[in-house]
Amino acid sequence: MKTIISILSCVLFCTLVSARGTEGSAATPSVAVTNATGSTLFKVYYKSSKSGNITITIRNETGENIFSEVIRKTDAFIRPYNFEGLPEGQYTVTVENSDSKTVEKVNYKNYKVEKLIHIAKVSNEADKYLLTISSPRQEDVYIYFFDASGVLVYNEIQTIHKEFAQIYNLKEIKSFSVEVWDKDGVLRKYVSF
Repeated sequence: MKTIISILSCVLFCTLVSARGTEGSAATPSVAVTNATGSTLFKVYYKSSKSGNITITIRNETGENIFSEVIRKTDAFIRPYNFEGLPEGQYTVTVENSDSKTVEKVNYKNYKVEKLIHIAKVSNEADKYLLTISSPRQEDVYIYFFDASGVLVYNEIQTIHKEFAQIYNLKEIKSFSVEVWDKDGVLRKYVSF
């Protein structure tokens, strides 16, 4: 299982690096914090054009420092943080380098669901969105992107092998919605941006 997660993390990291392209400021890193609903694991994705020390701090609702670490001399990483054992609530994840600071608010709830689907905007990246899906078994999911008028602009079928993650560049679409369906025709996630 750890090998599969490591391989998927590497694939996601490569996708993040290749999706970065030439957009954005050279000094502003790309940061995304993801959590599949029902999971105790939050992942921080970081990519910058220059190497340096990055400080990650996690605080609870009262501002109390729950965890802090410094990752030294790197320009990219994917780092998991397990919230198991922490009380439910809103937490603040701060990712800071010598030039910038990104603050993400995350909500932690301790409950279990069968299929975990999450869509998040990649911080400091114009029009890029990260879709993550976790499922206890291998299955096909159907992903649809619609523009503001409800016209289908992109769709694909992905076979999920326990975990799936992909970054979508939606620079041509200013307002859109995403639908994720399972093979039985059941709508599992609907999000509008």
